Amino acid sequence: MSRTLRLLLAPVTSGLTYRRFVHLLLGAVLLLPYLGLVSLFVAAANAGDLRPLDLLLLLVPATAMAVGVALVPGVRALEITAARALLGAVVPDPDPGTLDAWPGRRRAAGWLLVNLAAGGLTALVTLAVLPASIGFLLAPWRELVPFPTGLAAAWMPVLGLALPLVLLHAVSAGGAVLARLAPRVLGPSPAERMAVELARVRETERALAERNRLARELHDSVGHALTVTTLQAGAAARVLDSDPAFVARALDAIAEAGRGALEDLDHVLGLLRDGAAGADRAPQPDLADFDALLAGARSAGVSVDVEVRGSIDAVPRAVSREAYRIVQEGLTNALRHAGPVPVTVRVVVGPGVLELELTNPLGAGTRARPGGGRGLAGMRERVHVLRGDLVAGAGEREWRVAARLPLRGSEMMSQ
Repeated sequence: MSRTLRLLLAPVTSGLTYRRFVHLLLGAVLLLPYLGLVSLFVAAANAGDLRPLDLLLLLVPATAMAVGVALVPGVRALEITAARALLGAVVPDPDPGTLDAWPGRRRAAGWLLVNLAAGGLTALVTLAVLPASIGFLLAPWRELVPFPTGLAAAWMPVLGLALPLVLLHAVSAGGAVLARLAPRVLGPSPAERMAVELARVRETERALAERNRLARELHDSVGHALTVTTLQAGAAARVLDSDPAFVARALDAIAEAGRGALEDLDHVLGLLRDGAAGADRAPQPDLADFDALLAGARSAGVSVDVEVRGSIDAVPRAVSREAYRIVQEGLTNALRHAGPVPVTVRVVVGPGVLELELTNPLGAGTRARPGGGRGLAGMRERVHVLRGDLVAGAGEREWRVAARLPLRGSEMMSQ
């Protein structure tokens, strides 16, 4: 019994019912100007004050204005806000780029039409129920035509109390129907949902690409610095007593490599912490820093033979940065896997293409790895981004890395 009573009184005690009532009555309020306009034209037509042509000339712009109000930008956003706040509807956000596009405006106009009809019906029923309820409550004690009075009207107060309850149930049910309908009419269309999902996928891809890029930066820069410093420290330890001058140079090289690694690490951490705002925190090295890179490798005991053809200043910055990292990783791999063996570096800036080639003899403990490690994977990713080609692998006596990076189409990437 108590459960039944709670179900009967639920619309009375729920604030959502009254908010939905307000939403429906707002539809009735919006309907009033349209009804006034129609009644004005009907009265003018019945009075015969206007000729049919004059009436038509007034009716066309009036109809256009009445319909145009529902199609102006921003109506859909207002309707979504009202549906969420008053109906309790869960309406997903449409794609901002298509919020006020014509398909969305037409759907907003359709929703307005539904609200006008539902609001008009609600107002009409409310205006009928409230006076009738008052009449039923007073009928046993007062003569109210056409109601009976006295004992014959003893049942009427019960009906007078039941009618508002029925009205609230109807309002709650009608509002619930509109709340379920609102996401379909006002929410994202299938095309908009696809656009939002596509944008989300693209954002995920951009985040993943950025994360991979930062991982490559850390691997190449910090890995190179650690490799150089490890070799320098080992060499210095072996001649600590016999060659103090070499030890001093090695310590200077270690300090320089450490400073460079810290700058690169600060740059990457700035990007992780600040996002795009940290992109200019520190310039990334490129081929302009080529000599310093080679000097660091030579300080670790590597004999580097360099051949440069063409002007590296003509290389776009995006290509120049990636080319620097490829050479850096090639030198790191030579130091790490073959030891301080001679390395030949060839850089050729040709018409529309940059060619890089690094070769070094295989060390005694070097093992060919067909799949490559993280460094080679990073090289391939860098080359792939620039739509270039990479060949890396071990021959009978030497390890060779060769990359071809197109220069055209890279200018926008270098901004």
